Amino acid sequence: MATIRDVAKYAGVSPATVSRVVNGLVGYSEETRHRVEEAVTRLNYETDFMARGLKTRQTSVIGLLAPMVSDALASQVMRGVEEAAREQGYAVMLGRTGSQSVFIDGYLRTLRTYRAAGVILISAVITQEMRQILGPNIPIISVAISDKSGSPSVSIDDERAAYDATRYLLSLGHQRIGLLGGDPASVFVAHPRQRGYERAMTEAGHLPVVAHGTFFYDSGAPGLGDLLRQEPDLTAVFAVSDEMAAAAVNELQERGHRVPDDVSVLGFDNTSTSQHVHPPLSTVAQPLEEMGKTAVKKLLRTRDLGPRIMPHSIIARGSTGPPRQ
Repeated sequence: MATIRDVAKYAGVSPATVSRVVNGLVGYSEETRHRVEEAVTRLNYETDFMARGLKTRQTSVIGLLAPMVSDALASQVMRGVEEAAREQGYAVMLGRTGSQSVFIDGYLRTLRTYRAAGVILISAVITQEMRQILGPNIPIISVAISDKSGSPSVSIDDERAAYDATRYLLSLGHQRIGLLGGDPASVFVAHPRQRGYERAMTEAGHLPVVAHGTFFYDSGAPGLGDLLRQEPDLTAVFAVSDEMAAAAVNELQERGHRVPDDVSVLGFDNTSTSQHVHPPLSTVAQPLEEMGKTAVKKLLRTRDLGPRIMPHSIIARGSTGPPRQ
C-alpha cells in the first residue's frame, strides 16, 4: 500500500503538502492540487483517517462536481447545495471537472477515499464507471440535466421548457424565430431544448432556424451571426442559456438593432446574468437553488433517489415584445 511519502515523491511535493491537499486545507496552488490528486489516483493511496473510531465509516462531506457549464448556473445550484448541507451538518467539497468531465474520475476516487456521504453532479450524466469508482456505499445524484434513464436526478423537463418558451414567442406574434442552441455534443441538455423548439415551430407551420454555441457568453455573438446569415429577417432569438442570450442582445445592439423593437431575445435558466443586461432578459426559469437543496435532501435519504422533475416558468422582462408591424 502506498504511503504519504510515496505520494509526495510522485507529485514532487512535501508530505505536509500532501496532507493539506487530502484533508481539504489551504496553502497550495491549483497545479499542486492536481499533481497530488493524480498521484493519489495513480498510486491508489487511501488515507486512514476514516478508521479513527467512525462507526459509520462515513464522513460528513458531500462532493459537488461541476463541469465548465455556465458559471452563473453552477453558482446558483451550489448555493442551494451548500445551504441544505449546512443545515444537515455536512460540509461540501467542490471540484471543477472540466468541459468534458475529464477530471471526474480523480475527484470520485478522492471522494471514495474520504468516504463521502454522497456526490452531486451538476449538468453531468451518471455513468456505470462512476458508480464502480464510488462503490456501493456512496450514493450519487445529478442536477440540471434531462437524464431519462431513471438515474437519480433533479431537473426540469428541458424539452417541454423549450417548447413552452417557443410557444411564448409565437404567442407574441413572432414567426421567424431563430434558436441559438447549445453544444451539439450535449445530448442531455442541448438536444432536448432543440427538440422542444423545433416541435413548437413545426406545429405552428414555421421553419426552424438553428445555430449552435457552447452555452457560454463568447459563443453568443458568432452564433447570432450564423442565425442572421441563414435568416436576415429574424424577429426573435431564443437562446438556450442566459449567457448566450446576453451576448446576442449586445451583438444585436452593436449591429444597430433595437431590442425588443426590432428583435426580441429570450434566454434560459433565469441566472443573475438575465438581470445584468439592458434590457433585462426574458427567460425560462428553472429553480436552480431549490434543485440544489432538493438534491441534498434526496441524497441523504438514500431510499428516495428516483428522478425528480421540478417546475419551470417563463419570466417576461424587457427583451421580448411583439414584432414590429
